Amino acid sequence: MSDQSVLVTGAAGFIGRHVARACVNAGYRVTTVDLTTPPPDLCRDTTVHTGSFDEPAVLRAVDAGRFISVVHLGAISSTVEENWQALEQTNIAGPAALAERCERSGTRFVYASSSSVYGEITDRRPLPETALGSSACSGPLNAYARSKALFDTHMTTRFDVDGGPGWAGLRFTNVFGTGERHKKSMASIIGQLLLATARQEPLTLFADTLEACRDYIPVATVAQTCVLMADPTAPSGIYNLGSGHATSFAELLRWCSDFAETPLSVRLVPNPHIGRYQYWTCADMSALDTSLPTRPRPGPAELRRAAHELYLHFKDTNNRS
Repeated sequence: MSDQSVLVTGAAGFIGRHVARACVNAGYRVTTVDLTTPPPDLCRDTTVHTGSFDEPAVLRAVDAGRFISVVHLGAISSTVEENWQALEQTNIAGPAALAERCERSGTRFVYASSSSVYGEITDRRPLPETALGSSACSGPLNAYARSKALFDTHMTTRFDVDGGPGWAGLRFTNVFGTGERHKKSMASIIGQLLLATARQEPLTLFADTLEACRDYIPVATVAQTCVLMADPTAPSGIYNLGSGHATSFAELLRWCSDFAETPLSVRLVPNPHIGRYQYWTCADMSALDTSLPTRPRPGPAELRRAAHELYLHFKDTNNRS
């Protein structure tokens, strides 16, 4: 437990609200930053700043050493965003300014990267962090992934990994859980399928993705890991953050059918993102396992259980609406 202060950016977003709540539950005094207002429970339990994470008032507070850690989750997260100027400012230049203030004030800096940086994986095997730039993967397939990869490069070339409160970049895989319905088509595919199942609606998939596999991770696991990484004694560097298990879309359909206890109506549509679509993702979790031995590690059974809980949440919400 700690009574020290942590800043969480992007706290009104899907992952951000879970991370901010986990920090509160861990005993931190939490200041949240976002362009929109976070949920009422966070407004009650945190200091809320409505605005951009890179505006002068926020940067001054970090520079003054008001926080022991900054957990930076504010970003353009759309994988179909094509405005490079906006991506460059929000996903590279802005976070770089925040990281500089953290380094000057001795504040730990933890930020969200993305497994999208790996792009197409050559041999369908779990990739370690060092695989980026090798023949094991294609590298970024879209502008969003490119912005994340460039910021990772900035962090590894600009900042040392030894000494001080340090920094950590976490390459999230496909995070799922409550609170992402506002993302609509950008919500996790597992969340979209579970929501449609709970509403008894047809399930829509791209026709070429039934055997595609993704590494899914519950948002609660991500939040708990971010709390561990916010500790100034935690290791520095870039780490994968997934479950380390690849689940096919066909398996997701079986889960949905089992949860609903009924056959499903599935609609297959052409994939408009051929050439920019990741058909297989799975993270090698060895580095994080070594660096954070107490971190939560969901296995296949826990992933299915978390999916079932999300389905029940959607079903209950649908029944009450």
